[in-house]
This record gives sequence, C-alpha cells and structure tokens, in this order.
Amino acid sequence: MRTLVTGGAGFIGSHVVDALLAAGHEVTVVDNLATGSPANVRDGVELVEVDVCDREMITAVFRRIKPTAVFHLAAQTLVARSSSDPLRDAQINVIGTLIVARAAIAAGAGKLVFASSGGTVYGNPRQQPVPETHVLDPISPYGVSKVAGEHYIRVLCGHAGIASTILRYGNVYGPRDIPASQHVITAFLHALLNGQRPVIEWDGEQAKDYVYVGDVAAAHVCALTAGDGEAFNVASGREISVNEIFRLVCREMEVTVDPLRRERREADVRRFVLDCTKADRMLGWTPVTGFADGLRKTVRYYRNLANLRRVDALTLH
Repeated sequence: MRTLVTGGAGFIGSHVVDALLAAGHEVTVVDNLATGSPANVRDGVELVEVDVCDREMITAVFRRIKPTAVFHLAAQTLVARSSSDPLRDAQINVIGTLIVARAAIAAGAGKLVFASSGGTVYGNPRQQPVPETHVLDPISPYGVSKVAGEHYIRVLCGHAGIASTILRYGNVYGPRDIPASQHVITAFLHALLNGQRPVIEWDGEQAKDYVYVGDVAAAHVCALTAGDGEAFNVASGREISVNEIFRLVCREMEVTVDPLRRERREADVRRFVLDCTKADRMLGWTPVTGFADGLRKTVRYYRNLANLRRVDALTLH
C-alpha cells in the first residue's frame, strides 16, 4: 500500500514509518524538519521538506504521490506554547489538519489516520480509566486544537466517503524524542547525561499513562485496515507517577541525585489512565512493551547517542 506520513521525520512519526516499512508498505515522508530530523528517516524513503500549512505545496505533493492512506502526525505539541501563542497552535493543528485532509481527499486517498492526544482532549477525567466515550473537555488550547482536528477529520472524510481513524495517544516515550518536547523521561535523561539535576514539577505525585513508541507505531499499522470511523485510546492502560519514573530512571542510569523542584505546569492534570479495551477489540492492538523494558531501551538509545556525540567532539578536536 502507498502511504504518506506527515511529521514522519519526527519522534513518533519516524517509528510509524519504520513500522509501515516493516509491514511491506511504501512510505513517503512529509516534514518541515522544525523538530524532526532527516537522520530519523531510513535510506530509500522519500523525504519531502514542506510545511503542512503550505496549502499549494501540500496539495501538489499529495497529487504527485497519490497515497492510498495518509497518517497525519505533524503538529505543534507543546501545551505551554499553545497557551502563549494559541493562534500559531491553531494555524498548525487546525488549519494544517484541514489542508492535509483536503489534500488527501483530492488525491483520492482511501484512509486517513489522525494523531490525537488522550492526555489533553479529555481534560480533567471524570472517571478512570478514561474510555473513548468520555466527554471531550480540553483545558488547554492544544487540547482544543486536537478536538477541532478530530471533528474536521470525521466530518470532511465522512462527506467525501473516505475512511478515517483517530488515535488518542497516552504519554509516549522512547528513542528519537528530543528535549524540546518537554516529555518527562527524555528531560530526565537529557539532564542526567549532561551532568545536570533533573526538574520535577508539582510534587511529582501526578501519575499518567506512559506507552512505548514502538507500541504506538504498531497501532497505526493496525489502523490501516480496521477502526474506520472510530476513535481509539492508544496507551498502556496503567499509570505511573513522575517520582517513580525519576527513581527508575536514576536506577537504570546508576546514579544518585536529588531533583530540582518546580511549580505545577499549566494545564497539567493530577492523574489519568486510559482504557484501551476498544483498541484491543476493534483494532486487534494491545501494548506489548512493559515500562521497565521500554525504559531500558530508551536509556540505552540516549546513552549510545551521548557516547557518539562525545566521540564526534573528540574527533573534531
């Protein structure tokens, strides 16, 4: 199947690309490289450097590729940035999504899979674990933009007669993430590998649902042929506190350090865990990577990356 992945040079997107390739599909990557990197894209995969907000260029690329399926992962993902600049957040996450959806429809795509955020579209959970039927009640502009994107995908694809599936991620972690994402595990590792004290916001007892990026990528492959017209939580179904993550990261890194403490992050929720039984039932997807195993793989990746950078620095000198 000919597929196209927006944001395919980024953290999650590049893993989706790898999973699609492993399943035997053709892949084209569209990415503006604002946070993604060409190094994340395998040799032989076409990388088109273009912004999803560039309507003419996106339309032309989709018309040329004529993808059978489109995976839309390109987004502005920082909650804090969405609050400081909600207009820019909406331009990327709402207008950009509209542009991608219309381009996919015009190019004759048969399926569009949209990356949403379970951690933000539900707002403060009224029940735990949170099912897909929970009211969408975001408490940040980022969450609002993702809810809007979901509705536009559903309505536009429905009117055009093409299939769509929405995947609502838990807190995704794993290799290829970058410190700018402000994801807690990546932030902890970046600090420790650079001899700094990691920062814990709030009291660290906030607990979330963390899911390994390889498992998230597998859900996208499942969504190619299942889940039409539906939204699915894609997470671990378990919660773990920030303090416990910090303890496990330090143990894996074999270090002892006291974290710095900061105030609560704006729009952070106290706890959430997602109900993923619908994905199991309708997509045939369930996470297979336990947190300890996923963390081990993640630490190994960042340690190797840090060692390579040290070697490169020594070579340059």
